[in-house]
This record gives sequence, structure tokens and C-alpha cells, in this order.
Amino acid sequence: MKNNTFKEYIAPTVVLVIICLVITGALAGVNSITAPIIEENSEKAANEARFELLPDADDFTPYDGELAVLEEGKVYISDCYVANNGAGIVVTAKTKSFGGILTEMIGIDKDGAITGVKVTAHGDTPGLGTKAHDPEYLKQYKGLKEYTSTAAKDDANVTHVSGATVSSNAVHYGVAAGLEQQKIVGGAK
Repeated sequence: MKNNTFKEYIAPTVVLVIICLVITGALAGVNSITAPIIEENSEKAANEARFELLPDADDFTPYDGELAVLEEGKVYISDCYVANNGAGIVVTAKTKSFGGILTEMIGIDKDGAITGVKVTAHGDTPGLGTKAHDPEYLKQYKGLKEYTSTAAKDDANVTHVSGATVSSNAVHYGVAAGLEQQKIVGGAK
């Protein structure tokens, strides 16, 4: 039996390379079409969340000054938007949680009181860790102007979820960072 090297090795390799190139090109094409749509939808969702968290605002302008960092790489503000009518600010905080990075948005009125907290992304355990993301749990932050500890379990102003201390603390750290950002901005202008 005579082996034909081209048919056995080279032809299948060439076919696989061509298939890979075609698929890569198709994926790049789809990405170029969907990326702007995804970005637009993400920005729209973020704007809706800002108005939900600070309903008295008329519109928002991105804040381009210093952003609060409570712990480098673990607790920080990634963006801050100031209401154009002076109603307050809405910040996006990123904190280290049990399942990775937790992203939350915090509304703070012109007097420095929390108007709302909303978890927008997380990797925490469904059912247990996510109890700290529940709107009923997050309601306790409404009206809060200061914290006594960056850890939820040590702060007399809030309660933490038993069994989900890391997730509760992650939410609380974000709120603390938001209140620090409000001090940096100097309240709504």
C-alpha cells in the first residue's frame, strides 16, 4: 500500500486553515456590526439606571475629576455623573466580592443622602450571595449620609446578610466609596 502524503496530511491541513480563516472573518464581521449596538444599549441601560437612582435629575454630565479609591484594585469608583440641575450625582462603584468584581450604581442627592443603590453586574452565588443584591436589602441604604465602618457587619447603620458577609460587605464598600466620591465632587453643583 502506497501512502499519498498530500491527500493524507497536506490537503486536510489546508482545508482546516481555510475553514478557520472563513470563520474568523465571519466573526469579525458580526462583531463589527454588533459592537456599536451593544455599546449603545449598554449606555442606554446605564442612563435609565441613573434616572431611576436619582429621579430628580434632568440630565447628566460625566464628572472628569478625581475618582474615589478606597482600596486600589478592590474598591473604587469607575465613573461619576453629575446631574445638570444640581439634584446630585450617580456613581458606579466596583468592589471585590465573593464571585469576583461586583458593579453597582449609587445615587446621592445634593444633601449627600443615598437615593438608591442598584447592583448591575456580579458573579456571586445565586440564592445566597445575591441576597445582598436584592432591592429589599438595598432599600436600607436610602437616606444614609455616612457610614461608621466600611464593613457592613461592623456598621451600626445597616444590617448584613448572614451567610453572605462577603457579598454584603462588597455592596457596603461600594456605598462607602460613593459617599467618599460625593465629598470629592463637593456635592452637586
